[in-house]
Amino acid sequence: MAKDNNTLGVFQRPKGYTWLELRDLARVTLDAGVSALMLGHPGVGKSALAKTLSSEMKIPLIDIRLAQKDPAEIGGVYFPDKENGVLKLLAPDWVKKACSEPCFVFLDEINAAVSKLHQAAAYQIVLEHRVGPFIFHQKTVVMGAGNLEEDNAIVAPLSSALANRFAHFQLRVDKKSWVEWGLDNGIDSRILGYISWMGEEALYLNSGDTLAFPSPRSWEMASKILQKSPHIDSKRIVTSCVGEVAAEGFASWLLLYGKVDPEAIVKKGQKIDFTSKKNNEPSFRYAAIFAVGSWVVSNLDKLESAHLENLMLFANSKGLDPEYQFLFIGKLNRSKDLIGKLKILKSYQKLSSELVSIRSEFYK
Repeated sequence: MAKDNNTLGVFQRPKGYTWLELRDLARVTLDAGVSALMLGHPGVGKSALAKTLSSEMKIPLIDIRLAQKDPAEIGGVYFPDKENGVLKLLAPDWVKKACSEPCFVFLDEINAAVSKLHQAAAYQIVLEHRVGPFIFHQKTVVMGAGNLEEDNAIVAPLSSALANRFAHFQLRVDKKSWVEWGLDNGIDSRILGYISWMGEEALYLNSGDTLAFPSPRSWEMASKILQKSPHIDSKRIVTSCVGEVAAEGFASWLLLYGKVDPEAIVKKGQKIDFTSKKNNEPSFRYAAIFAVGSWVVSNLDKLESAHLENLMLFANSKGLDPEYQFLFIGKLNRSKDLIGKLKILKSYQKLSSELVSIRSEFYK
């Protein structure tokens, strides 16, 4: 077991939960009627998690950025009812929606530099699931999100009364979770391959020295631009989103990616020996996997039975260890049409069985 430098020599996992872990934990918490608070670095996927959860729960998302709202837009405004001699609350549209049907109320930037009026409105939403006399639908859920104090973001401490009404979670940067999310959400395969190879430091690194820095959010921005304008200068675009240092690393990665001919591998059965001197770097393995996988998913209508066998030949390439095979098969599995055809092949059945056995042995 790995040890850190504490006196007990006990292994300590990184602080916080991965995106995939937190998705399950937050879902259980919200299903139980308890409000959840999610803290994490800027751009690590807090908003994306709220969108995913609202989609999985099949309820509309009401996204409220507290720092960008006037308190009246959150808690409404009172106006005099002269006929009855009382004040009545005029509630915002989102409140009426959360009362009339199940909704996912997401209070983002909850610990930003907001006023006591903001926090007072949030307190009632979180604690009592209501705004004034307007009581939320019994299946409406509430989640808050904010940045960490250690970041270069303006953070104001929550009142103890408000903080104590949440179940608290911290979202940490995790390569595996983000790549899996990226595969399902159309992130450029070149970016996914680069992050798979380089890891968490390439995915998120905010030194505070530059305005543009790598984060899950900024990599997603770069992906959108690259896919929208494939012939544009990729290095300049990536630099504008994630900064110069990260863009330099990505540019070097693209040189490796460009050496792979996925069409020749799939259609002609071209082989790659990953044990040879020029191909035995992990970076090239990742480049080959994502290049081939991306080409296949983009050209499903052109695949023939012989091409499927060539895919399995590639998956069993000399020097392609189970770690890379898991990643490759996982990418192919994203396509239901493709996986249905592959499952018929004995070569696929054999490889899948071997990988399942390896994973089972690992988790014993």
